[in-house]
Amino acid sequence: MTALEDLLAGFAAAEPCLEIWRRYPDITEAEDALTDSFACEAVSAAFAAYARSQGWQATGILAEGAEAPLVDYHAWVRLTLDGRSVDVDWTVRQYHNLHRAQGRDEAVLDLPWPLVWPATDRHPVVGTFAHLGALDTPAAQPH
Repeated sequence: MTALEDLLAGFAAAEPCLEIWRRYPDITEAEDALTDSFACEAVSAAFAAYARSQGWQATGILAEGAEAPLVDYHAWVRLTLDGRSVDVDWTVRQYHNLHRAQGRDEAVLDLPWPLVWPATDRHPVVGTFAHLGALDTPAAQPH
């Protein structure tokens, strides 16, 4: 495994509630209620803290003013190690209805989980945002 794969696997093992986002939208009502408090900001803050504890430079990204009309804001994490930067989104499957009114968009649900892409100002599913800033939300503990 690469250092990035190790990091992702380590966080997934350390945070059992992430399983909800891997299976989303196929979750129970109780799990859906949990996503209200363990959504993109909380997951990203927790992952950024975990990544930093593992020696990575990690910044939570809070993106606001999406070009996509159904999105207000979104959060993910930018990781840097050895001069290489990637973005990681654990909750991207929440957008399974962004491009299809009925939802269950295979183009979103079939993406790798978590979604990882070379760091850029454009989100591969949501598109561009008017403002990208640092996420300063403390890591939430949903348990």
